[in-house]
Amino acid sequence: ILVREQLEPYKKKIGIEKAESTYCGLVADYKSLLLFMKSKKNAEDIVIEELEKSFIEDYYNWMLGTCALANSTVFGRVNTLKWLMYIAQEKGWIRVHPFASFECMPEYKRRSFLSEEELQRIIRLELRYKRQRAMRDMFLFMCFTGLAYADLKAITYDNIHTDSDGGTWLMGNRIKTGVAYVVKLLPIAIALIEKYRGTDEKKDSPECVFPVGEYNAMRLSLGIIGRKCNSGARSPRTSDATHLPFWPYSRGCCWKLFRKCLGISPSHTSCASIHLSGAGGAIFFWKSPICTTSVLTSFLNS
Repeated sequence: ILVREQLEPYKKKIGIEKAESTYCGLVADYKSLLLFMKSKKNAEDIVIEELEKSFIEDYYNWMLGTCALANSTVFGRVNTLKWLMYIAQEKGWIRVHPFASFECMPEYKRRSFLSEEELQRIIRLELRYKRQRAMRDMFLFMCFTGLAYADLKAITYDNIHTDSDGGTWLMGNRIKTGVAYVVKLLPIAIALIEKYRGTDEKKDSPECVFPVGEYNAMRLSLGIIGRKCNSGARSPRTSDATHLPFWPYSRGCCWKLFRKCLGISPSHTSCASIHLSGAGGAIFFWKSPICTTSVLTSFLNS
């Protein structure tokens, strides 16, 4: 009951305070817990006061053993269950958190990065269809700004500002966390904005900067583009569907989704980034753009 109580109000906040992918993750966590209850406890519900540490230990071992889930997935679902118990404490349903002493650690895998040559390959790739070219444009904009899919879908021309020195900045708040971001826009990012100015086709509204469309459509298009960049690579797996963030770090390119399209070794990280040479707080700069003027010109005219 506690889980269902949290899901309904969470669903109403999608697109306002919460991301749909996070909600889908919570639904998956709920279904997993329900399956465990039915198969191991022969019940669909349990009195919260009866919960003990042994319950989460059994659940943890069941997910790893019987379900053969990834360590990172198990870690997330354990944390969801712990979060629910904190809510129960706040509501006064329990006095002591039954799982507070239970700990487990995820297996962090090494982050993989795209090289400058691989990024140039994406930029130079000739694409036949207009919608695929638009998807590539938006993907590159995310790479050069650090925006996640949900943030890209939300930005309007009101988020773009020009300072007294003529610099162009992108300002807003992350959809998932609400954290403010301020990004200095590179020439290629500015050019991409101008490319879609006045073109309202497939935009949610005329105020939107890009014709983003649905997440799954973008994921499938990126898979096709990735295979064209590297014919030996496979498209992203369904398990990647809840992750499409691209956040700046410090020098190079790392993309959660595209690394598989380009045949790069898999990594279960939730962040993907284009490395920037100078970053402080939530303000990011790139001091050495990797696109030459000739490449940028021919790309934007495609």
